Amino acid sequence: MTTVRDVQPVLTGSKVRLRPWTADDADVVFAACQDAEIQRWTTVPSPYTRADAVGYVTTFAPRAWEQGDAVFAVVDAASGEPVGSIGAHGIPDGVAHVGYWVAAAARGRGLARDALRTLARWCLREAGVARVELVVDPANTGSLRVAEAAGFTAEGTLRQRLVVRGRRIDVVMYSLLPGDAAAQDL
Repeated sequence: MTTVRDVQPVLTGSKVRLRPWTADDADVVFAACQDAEIQRWTTVPSPYTRADAVGYVTTFAPRAWEQGDAVFAVVDAASGEPVGSIGAHGIPDGVAHVGYWVAAAARGRGLARDALRTLARWCLREAGVARVELVVDPANTGSLRVAEAAGFTAEGTLRQRLVVRGRRIDVVMYSLLPGDAAAQDL
């Protein structure tokens, strides 16, 4: 009998498709993660090597799915090209902790917002989570705007919550619950 976890789905938003990463995507990931902004705001290795990219698409992402989580390539529906990554961890525990990045050339077009809404819809309606959450560095105005535009609620600042590049930083906690008005519109 096939279960929901057997094959990672392809999720469709209004501007993006979320699909499993493939080995052929390593060059796209490598190029995108050379961006200083991705290295600044995320926990990707810095410097980011081609081996890091290969490991991400061939080992990390598939292993996440096997362990009950999900990491997707964000594909621009208009061009068919991968432009970012989004993942949810903690799904088996009922709380999906989301992280994402979008390549520099794809920013400002609503792709990250659509990817976040698409993943949140899947998490709440199909994966059975009770809460979708993400944390954002308060200085990362782009990601703050994405979370708010996607309908997430800022719950407050968690002091010294995350370690990035060996430095402990404050983060703003955002969440989306099944009963939230924004979740009804997903």
